Amino acid sequence: MKVVCVGDCGVDHYLPSGEQRFGGITANFARHAKKEFRADDEIHIVSCIGDDDGARLVRSSLAATDIDCHISTLPGTTPTQYIELEADGERNFVRYEAGVLNDFVFNQQQRGIIADSGLLVAPVYLQIIDLFSELLAIETSGLTAIDFADFQQHPDFDLLERTIDKIDIGFFGLSVDNAAATERIASLAARHDKLLVTTLGANGSRAFHGARQVQCDAVAVGDVVDTTGAGDAFAAGFLSRYCHGADIGRSMQHGAQLAATVIARLGSYQRRTRPVSMCTKFETS
Repeated sequence: MKVVCVGDCGVDHYLPSGEQRFGGITANFARHAKKEFRADDEIHIVSCIGDDDGARLVRSSLAATDIDCHISTLPGTTPTQYIELEADGERNFVRYEAGVLNDFVFNQQQRGIIADSGLLVAPVYLQIIDLFSELLAIETSGLTAIDFADFQQHPDFDLLERTIDKIDIGFFGLSVDNAAATERIASLAARHDKLLVTTLGANGSRAFHGARQVQCDAVAVGDVVDTTGAGDAFAAGFLSRYCHGADIGRSMQHGAQLAATVIARLGSYQRRTRPVSMCTKFETS
């Protein structure tokens, strides 16, 4: 299977320490996918970076993976997410700077990679609506899975309803008390016969597949250190099983297990201690 991950590769900037780590929804998903999908599955990233210090962090981090990267280099700043951690490990996204993502347009090669995907995975959030629209305009023959990453803060049901016919699987990170959003998502899943999955933090997850509902408990973690990237890990764990024949319940369980490993440590992904040789394609646009 050719898994193509499209979107943001950037920097997680922790406050007040100033520590910087490689992150971004797309980057987090792709790194987990490389580990969780089958060895013969191809994992690709289509993204862009700037020409700043953040870009050097992205380059060096990707050099320690076996992911096929098709990343344009543009003049400007690499996307940066500023993060504060609460005492209970809950992350607070203070500010997001999209940087060169604001100017990113897929080139012909990147469009071909997207069109040839067996599974297309991408986030959508307020700052990249235009890029998301460009992405969905590319015809693909495989599955399309979309992470509606800021749906708790910006529940754009108009966008969801306009694009749902082009989406096979949707992920939504919600609070357990957001019953109104959950009910609307369930209604859309039934009306359009889609698979829409809501993650609810410590309250587990709930999937709606057509009119059917599946509930899954969260995996208990002794000390929650940092919830950054938990949803990305869940999506990678879920899709790595679901796309290879597992049922929804077992796929949700695996997603929950992978998410639990992430929130027990600082950062969205465990850093490698030994680099792996690869040929990373960084394209200048």
